[in-house]
Parts: sequence; structure tokens; C-alpha cells
Amino acid sequence: MELINQPKNSDTTNYIANNLATLLKLNHLTVNQLAQHIGLPMMTVRRLISGETEDPRISTLKLLANYFDLTVDHLINHDQRHLVSMKKTKSYLIPKLNWDTLPETLNNHEWISSDFNEWQSISLDDSFHIGQHAFALESRPSMFPRFPKGTVFIIDPSTTPTDGDVILIKIKHSNTYTLRELIIDPPDWHLSPLVSDSHAMSFSKDEHEIAGVCLLSILYHPKMNG
Repeated sequence: MELINQPKNSDTTNYIANNLATLLKLNHLTVNQLAQHIGLPMMTVRRLISGETEDPRISTLKLLANYFDLTVDHLINHDQRHLVSMKKTKSYLIPKLNWDTLPETLNNHEWISSDFNEWQSISLDDSFHIGQHAFALESRPSMFPRFPKGTVFIIDPSTTPTDGDVILIKIKHSNTYTLRELIIDPPDWHLSPLVSDSHAMSFSKDEHEIAGVCLLSILYHPKMNG
């Protein structure tokens, strides 16, 4: 039997078990799914994660390491920071719109194919999906302190809003846009302000249009001069 070139001790066994459990959680996998993906019996993987297997085959560890794009050394290491950095991510490059030109841009149904001066690059967990018409908006000064300067909102027009979401609302009569928190108290929908000196509104299809849902907000700290 080919064994890993490490002393057999409880520490190494625990490191392997803890690291595999962390990798499953980071990649949203079950023990059964991992076993199927790498072609091992489920009980073999389960015993590794539970710490029951004290003498894992090097071939088994190599199989696991290759699947997670790691080295065997990573699997037997007590430091898990490298595991988090190896988490599968997806990168997006989406247009960054401007509040001043927002009405003109969003009223144009061909806006997504237009040329933009600014783009926002983000990397997200591979399980997080953003629609092809998503765009970015930077917070306004009036949104401080809830949203500090440098906060960027990722807005997706294709997402269905739910209670508690921050949504981008178009006020039809003035052709302006505002971010509001949606409060659903059936049968009524209320639009709670993000700005302290603003007033709440009741949502009306005749007066308002939902332009998108804020999927997430990201704070980019401005660079310091000097």
C-alpha cells in the first residue's frame, strides 16, 4: 500500500479531515457529490472527512487535490488560508452607469450594446449568478453613512424583487431614478428611503417602475493621495 510520506499522527489526520470539510463547504458540495465527481466510494471520502482513515493512499489524496486545484501539501497543512484563496470564482466585467445619464441610458432598450467609458470588474463565488444586463452604480453622497463613499451597487434588471431587497425605482412623472428598500406588507408594497431626510413611498405601478434589484454592494476604499 502506497502511503503518504508523512508520520502517521492524529494531527495530520485532523488536518486532512478539516481541510476536506472546508473545501466541501466552500464549493457547496456534499460527500456523495464529491465521491461521484472523483470516482471514489462515498464511504472512502466520508472516512477521510470524519478522520477515521489514518493512512490515506497518496493516490487518493492526489485525486482530491487535483479536483480542487490544490497540492497534496495543501490538504495536509493546518493553515486553511490557501483553501479560501482557491475557492472557485467567476469574474464579471459590467458597465458602470452614471446617475446623471441614467434616465437616457435605461430608456434606451439597446443600451447594453452601447460603448461605455467605465466598466466595473468583480469576482464572485462561482455559485453566484449575475444576468447579462446587470450594471453598476456608485453610491451618492446623500447615502452616507449607510453606504460610505466608494460603495458600488450591482443592479440586475432580470431579478425578481422580494421583501427586503434594495431596488432601483424609476419615478415615471419625473423620469428620475432612486434606490429604495422594498417592504412587502401584503397587499401593499412600500418603498423605504435609504436617505435619512427622504420620505417613504407606497409603490404604484402607475407611478413607479422597478428598473432592477441590487444583488450586492461592494465598498471600494478610495486611494489616499501622497
